[in-house]
Amino acid sequence: MMSLQRAGFVAATLLLAACQKPVGKDALREDQDLRNQVLRDCADGTHINSQECSNAKAVDNADKLERSLGSK
Repeated sequence: MMSLQRAGFVAATLLLAACQKPVGKDALREDQDLRNQVLRDCADGTHINSQECSNAKAVDNADKLERSLGSK
């Protein structure tokens, strides 16, 4: 059952990705759950929008750098 749900999610994501412009860095910065989902999908090859993968990775790297440097 889970694989059927996963397939449905992937199909829905593909349809949405084909119809919409890529999710921007601001949205990915604000929604950590969305960013994590995009990163997971990019890592396992199920996310087809390379721009969103790049945006999510850039935001994730910036977030990690900011956390490692601490707040000033």
